[in-house]
Amino acid sequence: MNTTEFCQRAHTTRDTLRFYDTLGILTPKRLPNNYRDYTTDDLNKYQIIQNLKTAGISLTEIAQILTLRTQPVTTACRDDVLAIIQRNAADFAKQQQFYTQLLQITNQMRTVLQSNHQEQLASLIEQLGRVGESTASAHP
Repeated sequence: MNTTEFCQRAHTTRDTLRFYDTLGILTPKRLPNNYRDYTTDDLNKYQIIQNLKTAGISLTEIAQILTLRTQPVTTACRDDVLAIIQRNAADFAKQQQFYTQLLQITNQMRTVLQSNHQEQLASLIEQLGRVGESTASAHP
């Protein structure tokens, strides 16, 4: 697919694709006229990049992780990716706890609002300010 079609399907911009190409993390094939030719595998790779970015992983680290898809896994590469995973695993767990707590409180707020028990609402709103406190203090 051409760049325009890829951008539409991936909900991205040409600038982002050029940047990723420059970094070597998403390098499409080139047609004889030197236009970029993206594949469904490139679309999948783009989604991997976006998901890892959303998780807070840097583009440099993403490049290391993507290398595992196509290159033989060397000891150094394996160790680097393991370090990335281990470093981020604790953050993922904290984020999961944060969003679990947030979801519980907002579900309670929805129930309170639907049942018109406004006297409980102030307490729930106060709890929103304390979401994540236990995870922040447990993992300084």
